[in-house]
Amino acid sequence: MGAGRIRILVLIKGLGIGGAEKLISSGAAFWDRDQFEYHVAYVLPWKDQLVPELEEADVRVHLLGEPRGLSLRLVPKLRRLIRRLDIHLVHAHLPTMGIVARIASPVPVVYTEHNVAKSYRRITRIVSRLTYRRNTAVIAVSEAVARSVASWSGPSPRVIPNGVTCHVSPEATQSARRELRLSPGARLVVHVGNIRPGKGHDVLIDATALLVERHPEVIVVSIGGEKFPGDLERVRARADQAGLGDRIRFLGRRSDALDFVSAADIFVNPSDVEGLPVAVLEAMALARPVVATAVGGVPTIVREGETGVLVEPGEPRILADGIERMLGDSSLARRLAEAAQAMVDKEYGLEPMVRATEDVYREVLDG
Repeated sequence: MGAGRIRILVLIKGLGIGGAEKLISSGAAFWDRDQFEYHVAYVLPWKDQLVPELEEADVRVHLLGEPRGLSLRLVPKLRRLIRRLDIHLVHAHLPTMGIVARIASPVPVVYTEHNVAKSYRRITRIVSRLTYRRNTAVIAVSEAVARSVASWSGPSPRVIPNGVTCHVSPEATQSARRELRLSPGARLVVHVGNIRPGKGHDVLIDATALLVERHPEVIVVSIGGEKFPGDLERVRARADQAGLGDRIRFLGRRSDALDFVSAADIFVNPSDVEGLPVAVLEAMALARPVVATAVGGVPTIVREGETGVLVEPGEPRILADGIERMLGDSSLARRLAEAAQAMVDKEYGLEPMVRATEDVYREVLDG
C-alpha cells in the first residue's frame, strides 16, 4: 500500500448484543488507528444497541438498512459504500454478510467464521460454500470451526481465537443481585445466550426443573435477546408450564449482562452448537465456575477437571448433575474458576486477537 492509512470496512448483519458483535465493539479500543482507518457497516436497523459504543470510540458507523439480512439490494448498496469511502479491504463477519461481501466487493474480502458450518440453515451453507472461494483470507475462531469449512474450495482457514477483556465493579455485581431480590442463602446460576435454535434454552429449563427438586435454593437466570418475535415469551411460557415459576428467569437482552455473570455462583452454557463462545470466555475472565456442553470449540477452553466441567449436549439430567457437582464442592469450583481465569488472561486476550487480525489485513494487502 502507498502512503496514508489503510481503510477497513467491518461488515456485520446487525450490531445488537451478541458474541461476534461484541468482539467488534470491544475490539475497537485496540484497533491500530495510526495505520488503519476503520468503518463499520450493518444492515438491520433494529439491531443497533452497540452503535453508541462504537461512535463513542470515534468509529464511523454506516447503516445499509435492509429489513432482511440477505437481499439483492444489498449488493449495489455495499458496492457504492466501498467506492464512496475508498475502502481497501472488507472484513465480513458471519455467513450472510460474508456472502454479500464476496458478491459485491471490488476489493479483497477477509471473512471470519464464528460457528461450525452445520449450525446454519441448509440454504445458507449452500450459498456460503458456493461463494467461499471469493474470500481472499478466512479466519476461524476455533479449530472446530476451521475443520467444519476446511474442505470448502477457497482459502484455508487460519485460527485466531476470540479474545475478551472485561471488568465488573463490586457495586455493579451487588446491584445485579439486589435486582434479582435473592434471599441470603440463594445460589445463582447464570446463562447468557440469545434465544435461537441450538442455544439450549429448552435443555436449560428441563435441567432447572431437575435441579430445584434437590436444591430449592437455586435460582437460574438466562439473559439474551430473541432471534424471532415471540421467542422470549415462548421460553417463559415453557418454564411456567414446567412449574418453575420464579426459579428460572428470562431477562431478555441486557447491556449489563456481565454484571449478572459476575454475581453468579455458577455460569452455565447448554448449547448444542458453538464456535468459541465469548460469553464463556467472559465468565472465565471473571473467575466464575463454568459448566458447559462439549460442543464446537468449547472443549478447548473448558477443559474437564482443569478449567471447568464439561457435559454432553441435549441431556438435561447430565447438565443438572454438572451444576450440582459445582454447587456441592466449593473448593473444586474455586480451583477450576481460578485456573480458567489464568488461562483466559494468558491465551485469550482481546488485544492479541486484534493484532493477529490486523496482521492478516497486512498480509492480504501486501500480497
